[in-house]
Amino acid sequence: MKYYLYALILILSAAGATLVVPFFASISQNSLTFLQIPQNYLPQVAGIESVNLIPVNLGQKVPELGARSVLVKDIATDTILYQKDVNFPVPIASTTKIMTALIGSSYFKPNSILTVEDSPEILGSKVGLVRGEVLSFRSALYAMLLNSGNDAAFAIAENYPGGVLGFISTMNKKAQELNLRNTHFDNPAGFDSPNHFASAADLAVITQEALKDPDLLRIFATKDTIITSLDQKYTHNLQNLNKLLWNVPGVLGVKTGFTDAAKENLVTLVERDGHKVLTIVLGSDDRFGESTKLINWVFQNFTWSSQDMNH
Repeated sequence: MKYYLYALILILSAAGATLVVPFFASISQNSLTFLQIPQNYLPQVAGIESVNLIPVNLGQKVPELGARSVLVKDIATDTILYQKDVNFPVPIASTTKIMTALIGSSYFKPNSILTVEDSPEILGSKVGLVRGEVLSFRSALYAMLLNSGNDAAFAIAENYPGGVLGFISTMNKKAQELNLRNTHFDNPAGFDSPNHFASAADLAVITQEALKDPDLLRIFATKDTIITSLDQKYTHNLQNLNKLLWNVPGVLGVKTGFTDAAKENLVTLVERDGHKVLTIVLGSDDRFGESTKLINWVFQNFTWSSQDMNH
């Protein structure tokens, strides 16, 4: 067997390849097995380099925007492509539910059973949950993130240890853990309150944390679905409120929001040609129109290069 191994080494050396011993799973008299090389190890193998492509600004003028706060970020490199008052705390309406989803998902399993208590009495956008209805946490997430159901948001919080107050406390603890200095929550749905606010920069951090969860990523991108209570007694037809999912190529969600004080808000993840970009528009009179302008500007104005433009 050792002669075959020596021959293999000579062949690889002649081909200019580098033999990486740790990737032999086993070398025995009867077999020679290779483990698959992890993608993040490629820079160390055979001279292959893994480089994040750098967004390069081509100098096109940013579209005129009326939104109070705006943030555009390249996800892969964490590069800010455009910003406007991103550290200013403002009401964020139902974009709050990104944090609600993040906290809920850190505690509940997708098939965890929730019992609806007082949430049907909650005002604003609702999906029509009924007191005593029993549904899975996954169903509640869909109801909250597609239809922006305030009743679903409170149902999640009601079933958390310590109830709604315990849930809100955990939301604020998470904000502290993420070092969000311009964020504070006092409800899980996004109702206007002097003690409920975030900045565009902080909301970007929250969103990027949520995007690490593949289940949330899938729900954010869902256009419509139907959820049913566990006893099959109640059925709720859901449709995502984010119009960009239908109208703008590459959009993958994430969350809408609106109140009188917050005005129109939209957090959007878009991917084109392998480049993921996050846009945040807060305090707008036309969240879909302004977000569409930003997305078009990004992919018309930036090119991604593997070269360091400073050299």
